[in-house]
Amino acid sequence: MAATEELVADDDRNFTFRLKRPFALLFDALAKPSTPVPFMMPERIASQDANTPIRENIGSGPFRFVANERVPGSRLVYERFAQYVPREGGTAAWTSGPKRAFFDRVEWQGVPAASPAAAALGNNEVDWWEQPTADLLPLLRRNRNLVVENYDPTGLLGLMRFNALHPPFNNPAIRRALLGAVEQSDYMSAVIGTDPSNWRDGVGFFPPGTPMATATGTEVLKGPRDYDKVKRDLAAAGYKGEKVVLIAASDFPSLNALAQVGRDMLVKAGMNVDYVSTDWGSV
Repeated sequence: MAATEELVADDDRNFTFRLKRPFALLFDALAKPSTPVPFMMPERIASQDANTPIRENIGSGPFRFVANERVPGSRLVYERFAQYVPREGGTAAWTSGPKRAFFDRVEWQGVPAASPAAAALGNNEVDWWEQPTADLLPLLRRNRNLVVENYDPTGLLGLMRFNALHPPFNNPAIRRALLGAVEQSDYMSAVIGTDPSNWRDGVGFFPPGTPMATATGTEVLKGPRDYDKVKRDLAAAGYKGEKVVLIAASDFPSLNALAQVGRDMLVKAGMNVDYVSTDWGSV
């Protein structure tokens, strides 16, 4: 929105961006399929107070959300929407092309613990497990009735996000000093195992293969980690033992693994860490 001079609703079906300057990523931002998603809300919903939860479930695709069967944190149910008509022609690819429904009903089961999820898959109680944990992959592969594959080669980008509004991480020098402690391969192997074909390290803020990818500045992430130097750099930057609160999502295996490696790194760097393990919704 920083590049936007004015955003106007022309009528019920059209709106206009007037930009302060050329912004080539506008269409990419509007087409973003993952959070934060630019949902186009009806005026009656968009005009509500931003702190008021949305009570109305509206969609425009081949499935409809069955609100009365929702079990928070456990189950979401979708049924085929009989009135939906997919576009003619084209090939379904990501968010483009015709949206054809091949199932009458889809249930998303939330199973936070990995072992029960693996057991449910092996017992044919569920049909698909989105993110199996690395330690259970060999077990799943030994089951001739299951197929284990990488359905999304774009992968995920892990981030350690500092709260730059409050001490000690409102000090850029402290954030820079910690870069010398980061071993990206430790984080990756904790999430998906030691097979390097499943992950990349030496990665900067923009992932490899993307238009804005660059290796500039990633030199600090390479080479042996020297925690004694990191401690000296933190002290020189002004760190005086302030408490650092690290919040971990205990019911989200990949994020939980990242948080545990992060805690170990911060402690080795000499920081005063308060590790708070809670559920993903609270995070």
